Amino acid sequence: MAKYPQWSYSQSRANMFDECLRKYYFHYYGSHNGWNEKLGSEEQVQAYRLKQLRNFYLLFGDLAHRMCESALRQWDESKSSPRPEFLDTTMRKLLNDAYIQSRDLEGWMRNPKHHMMLSEIYYGDDTLNSRIATIKQRQEECVRHLYHNKTWQEITGSRVNILEIEKWDTMILFDTKVYVKMDLLYRKEDGTVVIVDWKTGREDDFSDQLYLYASYVQEKYNMPLENIQIRVEYLVTGEHQEYSVTREDIVKVEQNIGRYIEEMRSCLDDDYYNRPKPESYFTAMPSPRKCKECNFREICKDRAV
Repeated sequence: MAKYPQWSYSQSRANMFDECLRKYYFHYYGSHNGWNEKLGSEEQVQAYRLKQLRNFYLLFGDLAHRMCESALRQWDESKSSPRPEFLDTTMRKLLNDAYIQSRDLEGWMRNPKHHMMLSEIYYGDDTLNSRIATIKQRQEECVRHLYHNKTWQEITGSRVNILEIEKWDTMILFDTKVYVKMDLLYRKEDGTVVIVDWKTGREDDFSDQLYLYASYVQEKYNMPLENIQIRVEYLVTGEHQEYSVTREDIVKVEQNIGRYIEEMRSCLDDDYYNRPKPESYFTAMPSPRKCKECNFREICKDRAV
């Protein structure tokens, strides 16, 4: 078993790097090998457990993506789609199951990877009831808007070729494996290729990683940039936004990724083995808001009180 984790880059990794270096350390290095109590230290085992915590908003976002994926795969295979009532009932059940499972602390301690534990329940947060109410409303809106948004109308209303649905892949940038996972990629009759990103939060939540996806599509499918369209679908409101892609957009996002990779590597004692510098090098960035949401608040000595 590797002493240190494999080196790679992802947008979520960059987001955590910006948020708090100490959190970044716990997530990517301090928790490594913590899944094995015989090989990992007590600190690694504890960090690994905390890494598996999920909050209600992230869980709901994942379930909404699974809802979209299920509906798209069924349409692609049989030209039929699940009833909205079925999707709504299934999502409610999965959310309820997560809540119930989170009451079993011992089960989570034994198998944190495959046993749900919501951070709001683990830490006894006072936001739990308000979040449940918010998610219940968002869920109803997401189910209602799925079959009425522009993407679904194009998928079901004309001859399109679905190329990828929630498919993990990688590309190499700056000698680094970069992870790519598009929510949906399809080709329209006129040859345009559409990259779709489902959002369950606020509007105008656009990420530069979508330009990275365009770079991946250009390379893998030998597709001119002028034939690539990015679409962000906001499931809660039913609105969408569309973006074209230029070479300047691609260069900018790749340069930005290069800066992140350089800064992340500066936190390593050995970039061949991906051996990190000591924990103290990863400066904590405490704030009451961020620390209250952090999975690792239990073990961080520099958290905001």
